[in-house]
Amino acid sequence: MTRNDQTSYIFAKCKGERAHTVSQIQRIPNVESCTPVTGRFDLVIKLGTNEPTKAFTTMEKIRSIPSITNTQTTISFESIINSSNKTDSESPLAFALLKVKGSFDTILRKLKTIPNFAEAHVIPGAFDILAAFRADSSEELLEKSVEKIGSINGITASETLISYNLPEKFGRF
Repeated sequence: MTRNDQTSYIFAKCKGERAHTVSQIQRIPNVESCTPVTGRFDLVIKLGTNEPTKAFTTMEKIRSIPSITNTQTTISFESIINSSNKTDSESPLAFALLKVKGSFDTILRKLKTIPNFAEAHVIPGAFDILAAFRADSSEELLEKSVEKIGSINGITASETLISYNLPEKFGRF
């Protein structure tokens, strides 16, 4: 596992054609990926920076897109990345938003033992940790990864956002 503290995420709600919105977002500097998801949000946007001024500027550009109706930004305080998870970037992806009671380090260590773990970030806001999992199939993702989250002692609540493919290929997480 490697540590990487240069990441921010923007969770966005949008209206209308998501493919067009994704293509607009991907042209914005500092946007590393834009993933359509199911759940409370429509898009998970990963930034290549957690420097506040750059993240704020990027967020403002995303908010100026007419189809974006709401955003929530998180800056990673601490991260762990599974550098050995080399699954194809087009394979199914799940984001788990976690509320935690107790030690973040303990939860992060337990998360990285779950199959298909990709990365996790300690974030401020309504949730404490954002974890990402990537697998070869949606079934494997749900059965071997997402379902295991509930067995971790110290996680008091979780919400999962599942990625899906747009009709055309777009850059992904």
